[in-house]
Amino acid sequence: MENTSTTKPVRKHTTLTLAEKVRIIEEIEGGLGTHESIGRKYGVAGSTVTRFLQNKSALRLKLEQYQEHGIENRKTMKEQSFSLVEKALYVWILQQREAGIIVTSEILRAKAALLFGLIQERGAYVNQNITFSDGWARRFKHRFGLRVKRVVGEKVSADVLAYSNFKPTIAMRIDSMQLKESQIYNADESAIFFKLLASRTVVMSNERRAYGRKINKTRYTFMPCCNADGSNKLKLMFIDTAAKPRSLPTNDMLPVEYYHSKKAWMTRELFRTWFFKHFVPAVRTFSTQQGLEPKALLVLDNCKTHYDGGERLESDDGLIQIIYLPPNVTSECQPMDQSVINAIKTRYKRKLMLTLVLENENLPFQDRLKKITLLQSVNWLSEAWDEITPSTIRNSWKKLIDPVPDEKMNTVEQVEKMTMTDMKALAASIDASAGTSTSDTDLELWLTDQVYDADNNPAWITHQVYSDEEISNGHVGVSDPMFKITCGRIKFSGSAYVD
Repeated sequence: MENTSTTKPVRKHTTLTLAEKVRIIEEIEGGLGTHESIGRKYGVAGSTVTRFLQNKSALRLKLEQYQEHGIENRKTMKEQSFSLVEKALYVWILQQREAGIIVTSEILRAKAALLFGLIQERGAYVNQNITFSDGWARRFKHRFGLRVKRVVGEKVSADVLAYSNFKPTIAMRIDSMQLKESQIYNADESAIFFKLLASRTVVMSNERRAYGRKINKTRYTFMPCCNADGSNKLKLMFIDTAAKPRSLPTNDMLPVEYYHSKKAWMTRELFRTWFFKHFVPAVRTFSTQQGLEPKALLVLDNCKTHYDGGERLESDDGLIQIIYLPPNVTSECQPMDQSVINAIKTRYKRKLMLTLVLENENLPFQDRLKKITLLQSVNWLSEAWDEITPSTIRNSWKKLIDPVPDEKMNTVEQVEKMTMTDMKALAASIDASAGTSTSDTDLELWLTDQVYDADNNPAWITHQVYSDEEISNGHVGVSDPMFKITCGRIKFSGSAYVD
């Protein structure tokens, strides 16, 4: 007897990435099809689509965390067996890269073993063992989006791929929040060496070595914040080491928002205070004046100090939010870092040199430098920020969002060329007064504060740095839960991993 029954074809197993799962959720929420029809499109069952919808919050959160590491093809949400160790190690690696220190595979494995021991001492992974092998190191780098690169010269290229992937992400966020150009903001910290000059001492023919003047490397941190069209420039955030400097008036009378920390670094507590005390009220006031809904999106790099513990910051009503750039794209697309911060520094240092050349001409040069006060520096920095034009700010956003500014693109370039010509003439005047010599290269490095200490380490760090003990404490929750979810985003300009 002939068997007329039909066998249902077995569906080929398909493993989707987290990005594809979230895309399915968005299509369902957008009413683009039924569970079955969209499931057929992606090669999965309708019941699988239902399961994605049930876990949509967890899927979106996990995808966002992986994308912040530059990972686009992750397929599972599985947490690693020793995730605390890996998160602590990632924080440590980023701090090393910020300091320009090369991390090899051997160092990576040895540091992982050390952090594992510290975390065990604090009560986690008791009586457990792990071998930090080459295979583990390879999987760890894949999980955190780290790549091995050779060091070439003094500069490592930015992560162009992560930047390209982020542009559609921020565009979707702007569209979903229905924001105008004036409601999109960026802020970024930078160091300013307020009395440091570019000059180098000239060595006479009969001298065996140069006995130059003592270099003043007093450093402060400042942070400009502005919206994309330059219509709302907030007062600069200024961080010093003193709680109440005698040379400064009260904060209400200063042209900057004055803060202090032990090393004049940005800390998580300072940023949180600035966000709620200054940024949110400033946005709401501006929105009221412009007849806009009081909402905004603040674009930040993923420095760990820009988080509230492990959580993202947002206003109490949820209308003022933050979006974080992926690691290693600051030099590629961070608006304030494109031209604004350098323009502020150039104008500040022009004011410094003009004062040294034109005032107290009867005094020795070193005495002229000593007469420069903190109040003068704060005023110059604020004036320099006021001088930054909306066209300069609009142009700084052109790599991150559309539309392209309607100002002439060569306007800023022409102004900066004129400024550099003026700076070279002033540097020559300084050299004549101080008996020094400054090359064009020295001048360019000085304008961007490329300053190193006696051990050839960068001296322009602007954020709080944590020790191994603080990192391991934070992960196991013994003291400050500093990296509960986000495991420490740290701003850095080089490759995430160098071997």
